Amino acid sequence: MPIGLTIASIGIDEHVKALGLNAQGQIYPPRRTTMWYSGSAQPGQNGIAVIAGHVTYDGPDNFYNLTKVAAAAPLRITCSSGRQIDAVVTRTASVPKTTLQTDQTVWGSSPSPVVVLITCDPASRVVKGHHLNNFVVWTVPR
Repeated sequence: MPIGLTIASIGIDEHVKALGLNAQGQIYPPRRTTMWYSGSAQPGQNGIAVIAGHVTYDGPDNFYNLTKVAAAAPLRITCSSGRQIDAVVTRTASVPKTTLQTDQTVWGSSPSPVVVLITCDPASRVVKGHHLNNFVVWTVPR
């Protein structure tokens, strides 16, 4: 069963595809694809699961509205087992991409399930066609 992500308050309802790093060693989902980074914990298991998508990619993409999500917003994660987890947004932040690479609240460990959603921050400066910051959303089960 595919992984799913639903954030009704901002119109996100996505199938999530398990993918690894690209040839450049980056988490970079194909356009119109929401990905679970397979090098992170599986959603619903103890640890930090990372799910990424684009804000824009030749126009609005899967995470176009992610920057509109509010703290305490509810969401639902469907695990590969079919189990559904109701979760809540605990915080959001615009994080410089260079800082995000070593952020232990994203790449570290957790004794309980955490799902981190990542996209580009459209409010950040663009250099050579890329936003300098990512928009990051941390969630935990309710």
